[in-house]
Amino acid sequence: MSAPDASAKAPAAPAKDSYVELAERIFVSLAARVYGTLAGSDQRKPDPKALAVFSFKLADAFEEATSETPRRQAENEARRKAAVKLDEVDLSGLLNIQKKS
Repeated sequence: MSAPDASAKAPAAPAKDSYVELAERIFVSLAARVYGTLAGSDQRKPDPKALAVFSFKLADAFEEATSETPRRQAENEARRKAAVKLDEVDLSGLLNIQKKS
């Protein structure tokens, strides 16, 4: 029998969305604090699913706030300006150019 071919590996897992990765990092951090041994044992612990939902809400808020930063707004403005095609803009009304009949 021959050795298995190295190119016959299992298919790679699809890349996670950055939004999901952010929520996952938030969840892991929160879960470590909430369920860790340092947290008081006399306190009632939240349901893990509720903590996951909260993590996604925090990720939403973070992404929304990120889009409102001056740097992101400048990038969006530059992208909008670059998308304008000057050959499609009608400047005749702006320059008061009248067509000869």
